[in-house]
Amino acid sequence: EYKSYLRVLMSPCWMTALKQLSATIRPRIESYGRLEFEHVYDLLDCLSWGTGVMMGAGVFMYLPIVIKYVTGPCAVISYLIGGLTVYSSVFSFSELVSRYPSCGGTYVYNYTVFGEFVASLMGISLFLQHLVMAADVCISLTQHIDYVVFNNSLERFEAAQFAYDFGRKELLADYPHVLASLLILLISLVLTTPTRVNNFIGSWANNISFIMVVLIIIVGAFFVDFSNWFSVKGGFVPYGYNSIMRGAIVILSTYLGFVDLPCLCDEAIQPAKDVGNATHVSFFFVLVIYVTVSLIVSLISPYDKVKPTFAMANIFIDLGVNWMGYIVEIGSIAALFSTALCLLQAASKLAFCMGRDGILFGFLGVINPKTKVPYNAVMFGGFVGCVVPLFFDSTYLIRLSEMGYLLNCVLVNLAVLILRYSVGSGRPEENGRVTKDTELKAFFHISLIICWMIMSVFWLQYGTRITGWRYSNYYGCALLVVFIMLHCLALSWLPSNPQISAYYTPWVPWTPVGSMFAILWIAFTESPALIWIAEAAILGVALVIYVAYSYWNSKLHNNTNSSDDERFYSEEEKEVLTISPHSTNYSSVLGNPG
Repeated sequence: EYKSYLRVLMSPCWMTALKQLSATIRPRIESYGRLEFEHVYDLLDCLSWGTGVMMGAGVFMYLPIVIKYVTGPCAVISYLIGGLTVYSSVFSFSELVSRYPSCGGTYVYNYTVFGEFVASLMGISLFLQHLVMAADVCISLTQHIDYVVFNNSLERFEAAQFAYDFGRKELLADYPHVLASLLILLISLVLTTPTRVNNFIGSWANNISFIMVVLIIIVGAFFVDFSNWFSVKGGFVPYGYNSIMRGAIVILSTYLGFVDLPCLCDEAIQPAKDVGNATHVSFFFVLVIYVTVSLIVSLISPYDKVKPTFAMANIFIDLGVNWMGYIVEIGSIAALFSTALCLLQAASKLAFCMGRDGILFGFLGVINPKTKVPYNAVMFGGFVGCVVPLFFDSTYLIRLSEMGYLLNCVLVNLAVLILRYSVGSGRPEENGRVTKDTELKAFFHISLIICWMIMSVFWLQYGTRITGWRYSNYYGCALLVVFIMLHCLALSWLPSNPQISAYYTPWVPWTPVGSMFAILWIAFTESPALIWIAEAAILGVALVIYVAYSYWNSKLHNNTNSSDDERFYSEEEKEVLTISPHSTNYSSVLGNPG
């Protein structure tokens, strides 16, 4: 293989040499495509992974910023509201994980229910947003390492030697974060090791961060002073009651890490059971941690004295517990490393599934025969992700990635709603419960529910400006909510498909509809226009990739999905695919069910 690459470099005729190279390595790539992942993750590993992807950024990155600049001491209420807002989506994800256990996660669910076009746009955009969020975490991680080891000298050197001179700086960085880029490449190299190795590294990082969080709670409890809630001007809610919801929106993305848990399905021992259990347990566990830590921090230090950077360590140093400050700083490094590792791993699994389906380049959809990991997809994500810290400001990166997560949550809830009233989506012997007539009625109500949702959110934002009447936005929104409830009531009277998986979303259609409404309200009413422009730009990039490459090379378009991939699965595995009439791609939809 290396001789083939050398021949290309030395050949005077590049096109001929490239064709020879392609002919040389194509059989190897096809053989790699038949390999499977190594089944390593048990329930505890999935719990550790889910906790790690959510806990690090929420505690050590965004909690100090929220308390200092957004909410004040009432951050504990913001964390509680933010968690409850997205918790209803956890049921939908658990149902789809147990129904379609695949490392592609939301990309596979969109592919199964909405088709290739929607799945391609959301999959490519979510892949890019994973890299954006990983870059944000790595920027913070390098700042913590610089603070502990070099006393911030490296950051000062970068700012002095490589400073940019951009005219408008909302999305652009003041200077390139070279260390963060190198760190992304280093973590990508860690992910190219065998699954057992990177699972061991990630588990130890998660254990250290968990111990640090427990120490923060225990040691901080000895310094609790309730006067810190009221001694500073403004009291418990210094920024006004609207700040509670603004804080909930800022920290919302830290809860959305559960969206990435399905990327473990192909490496889990019992994916349908363990990943579903881990999704619920890790989310509830992180919710308790967020609320408890925010409560402790707001009680041991006045909000105006909380430092936005290295806050946890500085709080204990200011209290005179210097040893605790140093230990907490080491724990923050472990927690942020774990979060970045999980985000880059999830991005590589998305690239792997899209490469295997032909949505992205085919070489991404192969597994290394020695390490049993998608080596090409991991390094591709690393090389693309290392560009982000060089040019973009981390302040806006998190809000940008949050929009992609929220839109995927909306689609997942909608997918559960559609599958519940689709002909052929239940057990074969019970498919008669939902007829064509029932399906048409259900889709009519679902379409109107989506329309009323969008109109209600729009009217809540601009109703008063349009009519000029005071409170007309609230009255109009309340009327549209009544329409939504009437359609939900009509849906609940229709026969639906019975439970066919380990998890079943309760109170359909109320649970997914309520989750979609809450997410749309947050996304449309509290996000600045610049974030939506950036999100539209990412979707535009995804559309260009789909039109230029994905459509022409996808297995669905070339009718190769069945003939090429079906032979890789046993007859028992193929029977699982007959549950859903939308299952058009074996390699993505099924994965390795365990």
